[in-house]
Amino acid sequence: MDPIAIAVGLLLVGAMALAATSAWSVSARNRAALEQRLTGSGEAPAAPAEPRRPAAILARLLSPLAALSRPKRPDDTGRLSSQLARAGFRGPHAASIFLGSRMAGALSGLGIFVAVAANRAEPIPAGPSLGVILFAAGYYLPAWWLSRRTARRQAEIERGLPDAIDLLVTCVEAGLGLDAAMQRVADEVGLAYPVLSQELQLNFLEVNAGIPRVEAFRRLAERTGVVELKSLAATLNQTEIFGTSVAGALRVQADGMRIRRMQRAEERAATVSVKLTIPLVLFILPSLFAVVLGPAVVNVAKALLPTLGGRR
Repeated sequence: MDPIAIAVGLLLVGAMALAATSAWSVSARNRAALEQRLTGSGEAPAAPAEPRRPAAILARLLSPLAALSRPKRPDDTGRLSSQLARAGFRGPHAASIFLGSRMAGALSGLGIFVAVAANRAEPIPAGPSLGVILFAAGYYLPAWWLSRRTARRQAEIERGLPDAIDLLVTCVEAGLGLDAAMQRVADEVGLAYPVLSQELQLNFLEVNAGIPRVEAFRRLAERTGVVELKSLAATLNQTEIFGTSVAGALRVQADGMRIRRMQRAEERAATVSVKLTIPLVLFILPSLFAVVLGPAVVNVAKALLPTLGGRR
């Protein structure tokens, strides 16, 4: 038998098994709920169950695929949860959805290759290598998207942090406590920097829940992965230990953040000339040579070609 046909058959069997497993789990859950209602008919009516969220449904559908790529060591699981939290995914089903999407992408890439190869009369050149590349691309594409989202989210937090610290200094100097000032700043910057506002709101809720302020700021820095928040947490820790002015420490921290942001902008501006070298050489210089030297080449050709032809 053709190995491609065998691979397609195995892929279809796996998809049918996954669909059957999902349908069986849903029907089993419905049967259990029906039995519970029948057996408990003489008791007080139970509260209506909350509708399942799309994330929970998606995580349940992807759970067989997520089990194939789930990390074995607890350290890897904690590292994955930290990466998802830095990207803004803190739900209970985030890890299952991410791991399941990686395996689904890998199987989709492999399925596309098998489907294309099955419809061709001739074998694809370097077919096994192409299949492995598509499988790897589908597997690592969610991780690449997660890293891009994390970097974009951290950049947004870093962009709004100096302004938030300045506003925090103003609120503290006006007489508000640090916790109340944090809540006020989170409300004020919500329109301009929504991601930073959400993180500050979460930090305020953690402090209200009984977590020490220094620990809450340390958790904020670990949750976002922003280096400047780590230095801010260290600064607040020193102010509480030595009893120094919180407003002065925050003002110095805001000035340092603004200087670092200006230095990063200058660094990016300095690399523009280097980045422009490739399009300049490939696109602009050939057009410039054609415009400047083109008429001269035409005139020289008109003057010399008849002379060279007459000598012949």
